[in-house]
Amino acid sequence: MNNDLIERYLYAATRRLPRKQREDVARELRGLVDDMLCERCGDRTPEEKDIRIVLTELGSPQELYAKYDEDAQKCLIGQPYYGTYVFVLKIVLACAAIGLTVSAGILQLLEPQAWYGAVAQWLAMLWQGLLSAFAFVTVLFSIFYRKGIKISEPFNFDDLPPVPQKKQEISKWECIAGIALSVLFTVVFLAVPQIFCVLITEDGGLLPIIDIHAARGTWYIILLFAACGIGREVVKLMEGRYNQKVLAVTLAVDGISALLAIWWLLGFDLINPDFLASMPVVFTGSREFALWIFTNFQRLFLGVMLLALGINAVETSVRTLRKP
Repeated sequence: MNNDLIERYLYAATRRLPRKQREDVARELRGLVDDMLCERCGDRTPEEKDIRIVLTELGSPQELYAKYDEDAQKCLIGQPYYGTYVFVLKIVLACAAIGLTVSAGILQLLEPQAWYGAVAQWLAMLWQGLLSAFAFVTVLFSIFYRKGIKISEPFNFDDLPPVPQKKQEISKWECIAGIALSVLFTVVFLAVPQIFCVLITEDGGLLPIIDIHAARGTWYIILLFAACGIGREVVKLMEGRYNQKVLAVTLAVDGISALLAIWWLLGFDLINPDFLASMPVVFTGSREFALWIFTNFQRLFLGVMLLALGINAVETSVRTLRKP
């Protein structure tokens, strides 16, 4: 039987299963629902109340997901937390690994060492960083489980999300890339802000544009900005489609991010004083345009950040409000 409520129910129950398993489980559940409706209604055409009763007997989508996710029973963090825990843990570990790897590469470029030393440093960073990320997420969800903190609303048929149209779906990799960029932003400005530099001598001398101590002194703003970006992408990842919730979160988070960017780039002097003193010597003659760019570096960087946030907000609005 093809019914919108049934399809939404099946979508909610199977959307977090592995792609190869998803269709088989949906087909099995659809057959089970049909059998239960036939047994209940006989030759009579099932009404919506019959469908609701049958689906209620099957249980909530989260309960069905737990039955088909065999690994969930092996974890100390019980349902309904385990599925979300594994989902979030995979994303956090992947993004942390990307950020740490990029950080190790940048450090090698700025402070070259023998390849075996660089590999050892990279492995040490991965071990410490991934272990910390794993511990943080595990402890967080353990607290949720032990204290019974709700991470989802009670099941209600009317709240089942519609099966998304192709253009309304949010790619998992799009969200992962967004989280990775937020991690990378944090790593760059807290660990290696000296990556922003210019060549000032013929023998290869580099002068950092960013004042390292000033940038690290604004660590709380950097972490808040990154947390906003990660939070927005996690919501998109959990929803899986553009809807009113994603739109509201995106507009709110992008607004907060814009205020943080303004506070960060207009409220603090982040440019290296030595670089400012050297600019008239480094940028002379035909390089006056470059001199202007670096003189207004913070304002230009702010403009780029606000433009990116604006584009993201507009794109989310269009994709959410556009009729299927």
